[in-house]
Amino acid sequence: MTDVRPRVSAVLRRFADARGAALRDIDADLDPFVRVAEDVLLSGGKQVRPAFCYWGWRGAGGPDCDEIVTAAAALEVLHACALVHDDVMDGSQLRRGAPSAQRRLTLVHRRARLGGDPDTFGRSAAILLGDLFLAWADDLLMASGLTPGALARAWPTYARMRGELVAGQYLDLASQVGPGASQGGAGGGQVDPARVARIARYKTAGYTVVRPLQLGALLAGSRPGLLETYAAFGHPLGEAFQLRDDVLGVFGDPAVTGKPAGEDLRDGRPNGLLALALRQARPAAAARLRDLVGRPARPGAVEQARELIAASGAPAAAEERIAARTAQALAVLARSDLDDTTRGALMELATAATARAQ
Repeated sequence: MTDVRPRVSAVLRRFADARGAALRDIDADLDPFVRVAEDVLLSGGKQVRPAFCYWGWRGAGGPDCDEIVTAAAALEVLHACALVHDDVMDGSQLRRGAPSAQRRLTLVHRRARLGGDPDTFGRSAAILLGDLFLAWADDLLMASGLTPGALARAWPTYARMRGELVAGQYLDLASQVGPGASQGGAGGGQVDPARVARIARYKTAGYTVVRPLQLGALLAGSRPGLLETYAAFGHPLGEAFQLRDDVLGVFGDPAVTGKPAGEDLRDGRPNGLLALALRQARPAAAARLRDLVGRPARPGAVEQARELIAASGAPAAAEERIAARTAQALAVLARSDLDDTTRGALMELATAATARAQ
């Protein structure tokens, strides 16, 4: 009962089969595009957003049923949209240990010997794929079988979640540091801890934990105080989740994470671990670290930056913060009036989200 991933995966398989068949009926040339879509959607992943949505529903008194699993699965389709677009923005070649969607679509162009530039085609087709997933997420939610009243009640929170995700992504882009970053720009060419925390709040905490929980509750018909409880639990847990991502992004094993280590450092993307390192490092080391971040062409820049971050003591400080934020979230659960089954499930999800290796 705690792990709803097999049921979510089954929903995604049926949905991908049906939608893929409809696209193939339009034109046979869409088959390679559909195959990439199916692979992205069915490639596994942690599926934490559907899990939080499901248990948000259960915590509001909703019964176990196929309808909520289907509605929760829509969040995984939405996440597929975010991943595909994120890889385009970052120029990532890998996702979950396999070629990213834009890389695969570039190869489609080359194999078919289409006209134009293969890389441009791959990026453009990946943008279309992300757009398709955005539309499919809405379709799957609407086709969940939940009542029109439940869907209408939850829709404003679903819409807000999508808007907050885009806002967080844009702030992330606008905060890039490294060569060419203006000291007077939005990010100031520096790593602002307050801005990093704000980005994590909207890009991760709200999108990954708070809104999925609240969405599930609203679909069930939330009771007084529950949305606030979910927010109090989800915000510190989401911060811990993002900081774990930051640590793994710099020091994780690519064979486990499925992505090259150090991409944020290479691209000049600010994150919580980097902010801690810059705050704790000696002035000369901090200046050196700032000079290395966002310089992909400089040989050894990522490796040197990683060494400076380790020497600053930031990884240990990050682990302490992850533990503290997770404990804060668990304390909210302990004093909540949630039923024992939901409380236990959310405790398991909190541990899995913050103690992971990928």
